[in-house]
Amino acid sequence: MDDKYLLVEKYKLKHENNAWYSERENSHKHLIFKDPFFERTDIIGLLFRINKLCMAKVKYFRANIDKYEPLRYHYKDGFFDVPLWDADFLKHSASGYILDFRYLQTITVYDDFLALCKELESFE
Repeated sequence: MDDKYLLVEKYKLKHENNAWYSERENSHKHLIFKDPFFERTDIIGLLFRINKLCMAKVKYFRANIDKYEPLRYHYKDGFFDVPLWDADFLKHSASGYILDFRYLQTITVYDDFLALCKELESFE
């Protein structure tokens, strides 16, 4: 199965009217992306859209994804390697820092994101 479809399956997105929606219990249906975006973008674009990350972060990680290891976390086993579509975290290989997508959401000032990138790059 294509990684894009594995990603939408992981997040249980529903396809209707040429768009993908998140529909969770006790919440309203929420548009995630439309079919043209799904067709033309890559896994990073889709993953970062689902996690509500801005375009600056998409551009940075697209250009530097080879410096990161995609991870998930299990409460008993800790962090483990996964394919990018299944990631909840990205480990910066040079520094060992692990970035949570939820943490990346909290960075809303562009200069703060640039400072993070500069700090990470100082380890390379």
